[in-house]
Amino acid sequence: EALLDQSLVAGIGNAIRNGGLWAARISPWRRVGDLDPAEVERALHHCRRIMEIAVERGRRPESIYRAERRGCPRCGGPVSVRGQGDANRTSYWCPTCQT
Repeated sequence: EALLDQSLVAGIGNAIRNGGLWAARISPWRRVGDLDPAEVERALHHCRRIMEIAVERGRRPESIYRAERRGCPRCGGPVSVRGQGDANRTSYWCPTCQT
């Protein structure tokens, strides 16, 4: 949820958040306070990179977002989907790749 808070970091929407956390191998269910600084930096780096690629190519790179039918692009395993936070934004994650 912190990645969607525009007062903390601007420009990250739900699809970017899901893709960035997946690329960083961080579960969307981890509490911000439980992440070490390197994990936070890695998540932000991947979110930024996804946005840069989207601008360059005109579309986001393939990631975990809406991949529940295809499976995880990294390991092929099942993708879990569940609403999260007060706004009940949909989170997509791979229980195998994202701890």
